[in-house]
Amino acid sequence: MGVSVIRERGDIVLRVKLLHITPEPEALIARCARVSHRSEERSSPDADRKLVRKLISWGHESVLEFASATFLVEGMSRAAANQLTRHRLASFVQESQRFVNVRDRGLVRPPSFTDAQWEKAASLHRTALELYEELIEEGVPKEDARYVLPIGTETRLVVSANFREWRHIIRLRGSPAAQWEIRLFAKKVLEILREHAPTVFSDLEVMI
Repeated sequence: MGVSVIRERGDIVLRVKLLHITPEPEALIARCARVSHRSEERSSPDADRKLVRKLISWGHESVLEFASATFLVEGMSRAAANQLTRHRLASFVQESQRFVNVRDRGLVRPPSFTDAQWEKAASLHRTALELYEELIEEGVPKEDARYVLPIGTETRLVVSANFREWRHIIRLRGSPAAQWEIRLFAKKVLEILREHAPTVFSDLEVMI
């Protein structure tokens, strides 16, 4: 399921790009866990994976905080970003509508909209952008002109969290009870994290 964004240069989709991740995260997690029992000499790739699985099954996830991942997110609506930034243990930098002219930012399309409904929404968005630019040209500060923009306006942000918090975010935002857009974000993050730390994230699932 894609996230369409109205933009004169063409449609885009929600994009999640890994910017940084702890090198060999599962080995680091296992090594840190072994300090408590002075059992570092038992380390091996297989033993590390087995230990990480046990820690998660026992609910001993504090050691997962030694590994972290940072993502660049593009094509997400302000509505979904507002949900994501409620996670207090994650760190965020979001594109500022106070300082950035966002006239080229699109409108995210909910999948429940029919084509006719979407055309009405697109028309409303174009009108809002025209007013936004007009206000700025008349000297209104961008931080005030932005008040006319829909909450579905596209934004960009960077989000960083440790593995324990990513598991929490994915479980919460990947739930069937969560909104479709934040579920899609959780799914994309999970797919990337599984590539780098399959043992840590293999027990999680996000259904779209």
